[in-house]
Amino acid sequence: MRIFFFVVILAFVSLNQQTPGALPPSPAQKASRYPHTQAEVSQLRKNAEAGNAEAENMLGVMYSMGEGVDRDKAEGVRWYHKAAKHGNSAAMFNLGAAYYNGDGVEVDDVASCAWFLLAQEAGYAQADDAVRRASLESANAPIQAAQKIGQMYEGGEELPRDPTKALKWYREAGDGGVAEADVRVAGLLLGNGRDPSPEVYAEVRKRCEDAANLHNAQGTYCMALIYQRGLGVSKDPVEAAKWLSRAADLGHPKAVLKLGEAYWKGDGVKPDLATAYMWIWMAYRSKVPGAEKDEEGLRSEMRTKDMEKAKKKADLWVMQHHFLVLRQTPADSPPSTQ
Repeated sequence: MRIFFFVVILAFVSLNQQTPGALPPSPAQKASRYPHTQAEVSQLRKNAEAGNAEAENMLGVMYSMGEGVDRDKAEGVRWYHKAAKHGNSAAMFNLGAAYYNGDGVEVDDVASCAWFLLAQEAGYAQADDAVRRASLESANAPIQAAQKIGQMYEGGEELPRDPTKALKWYREAGDGGVAEADVRVAGLLLGNGRDPSPEVYAEVRKRCEDAANLHNAQGTYCMALIYQRGLGVSKDPVEAAKWLSRAADLGHPKAVLKLGEAYWKGDGVKPDLATAYMWIWMAYRSKVPGAEKDEEGLRSEMRTKDMEKAKKKADLWVMQHHFLVLRQTPADSPPSTQ
């Protein structure tokens, strides 16, 4: 329901009138006047281009409202992003309103709530009401937004790259039931050559298992790696194979290949070349790294008729799991578990 935040539009556009029930304007919006002369606008732009966050936000407001410059909401959002990355809380709030109302960007309620949460964390008082209203519209909004913020801190494009802050927000999202966030927590905790403590390993295992219980392919594959590599537990090929089988059934490409290798080598399962070839053939057709070499090696150990039977079994599996088959996406990359 877009009308719920229509008051934000009124507060954003009108500097001299306070609409009843509207969110109070930002400090920049309260300004009694904007730079209007060419020299004033030129100086403000010079300051903004030099990375002054307040100037960046002010220039964004000017473009959004057509004050002193030609109105260009998309350009306004661009400057808000610059200011927000430099830590300006008012710009974060303005981005939240822009994404909510579709002012210069497509409507995106998750991004909107994310920026309101960031403005709130940065101490922007008016963001408290914005977050409350967003939560009333969708109880899941803050949890989804926490996942978004984690991605922004991890990616380093919209916010400064900060793995520690990314971990904090991913944990919040994971605690709220976002399986992908739990997997990212595991990846960050195990990455960058760290030497995890028993407590860290325990958290990794719990978060991967929570994600797996939500039928998340990556979380399920993570559990297989934990038992395969002995990450905080004793190595257990049988348990690893069980998790590989579950991850393969969920369409995880690397799990499909590794399950084939397990049947080929008899690692945690009874050796079965036909079953091994079925899985490796599917991985090979999906161009999973390493599958071509495995297919060539296994083919040399099999009779042609057995391979053909295995390929037919692979085709049947694909037909039965057509909505899951080997989704090659960045999300399918495993946590960093050296």
